[in-house]
Amino acid sequence: MEKRTVRTGFVGSGWARIAQAPAFEILDGVELTAVASPTEKRRRKFQEQFSIPHAYAGWEDLVASEVDLVCISAPPHLHYPVVKAALAAGKHVLCEKPMAMDMQEAADMCQMAEVADGFALLDHELRFHPAVRQVKQMIESGEIGRIYNVCAEVNLASRSNPSLRHSWWSEAVKGGGALGAIGSHLIDLHRFLFGEISEVCCDLHTCIPARPDAEGRLVAVSSDDGFSMMMRFGPASLCFGSPASLRVTTVANYTSFRYEVHGSLRSVRFDGAGRVWELQNGGAKGGRSLIDPPQWAEVEPSLSWDDLVLQEKIRQSSLWVHGIFAVGFAFFAHRLVRAAQRGEKSITDAASFDDGFAVQRVMAACHVSAASRRWEKVPARTT
Repeated sequence: MEKRTVRTGFVGSGWARIAQAPAFEILDGVELTAVASPTEKRRRKFQEQFSIPHAYAGWEDLVASEVDLVCISAPPHLHYPVVKAALAAGKHVLCEKPMAMDMQEAADMCQMAEVADGFALLDHELRFHPAVRQVKQMIESGEIGRIYNVCAEVNLASRSNPSLRHSWWSEAVKGGGALGAIGSHLIDLHRFLFGEISEVCCDLHTCIPARPDAEGRLVAVSSDDGFSMMMRFGPASLCFGSPASLRVTTVANYTSFRYEVHGSLRSVRFDGAGRVWELQNGGAKGGRSLIDPPQWAEVEPSLSWDDLVLQEKIRQSSLWVHGIFAVGFAFFAHRLVRAAQRGEKSITDAASFDDGFAVQRVMAACHVSAASRRWEKVPARTT
């Protein structure tokens, strides 16, 4: 018998307030039960915006409360202790990326998930966005043909203001940085669409080296605010032998998202608004023109009836204006609620803690590569 209401708690008041709570709010069978945030102003704003009955300064109180699902969007250095406590308390857990601070934490969290009563999943919501589902179907059906190249580019203006206050995001020891915040999503997306990554070559950069603290004093930034990386896929992947690249900056003066797959039969792309486009082989005039724009044709993703209904709800909410990540989370949240109601420990296509550990190993190789300034192999899983 399905449980009627999934009591949901949020640890953190940033992404949870922008995307997670609004997504759960438009779904049936959910109660927004509790929020935990150490900052009273942010905590109260969150509580009042969504009429949440319980608000706590410490995450420990939320984990001990009567919630069924704990959504963890606190800074990365807190993921391990919160996940450990929540799983031990028998809660379902959704953990933000990056999963952990290092490979050992990630390995330990995988072991916790194996013996947990509830599900333990990573919030890689792009897997559930209709645009990604459509592109995945086109890849696997052979419509794109042999994969020649994969590239992604994200430009954000979120940290372009030098007067933006120094915070955990500026500290590598707390898990801050563009590689963990944005790169982890794109690495997971590459793995989801094509398979395992075997080698990387990465350059991490910090364009704004210091930011003011609460008193206006400049404090050194130890995390990256952008990165560029190339990667090679393993022999079992759909992309073996083909190049792939990622470029991300958080200090641009505008925001854009572009993900492209180029194959022997056609090229496919999707953007930050979730629009999918295709261009068949031979579509470029003469193959060399730098003046004539390519004649991209828009592709309408195929959706089930349930997802069509949900998409209309999303369009009427604040989620729609926040773009591909927020919209993708709403589609994911629908599946999270259903799984929690049924007491299921997994969701088809959702990122497990094992997937999070795989992304963690790729990011570890990125840091080694940035230091060595050469290609580095992704460490194999040893636990």
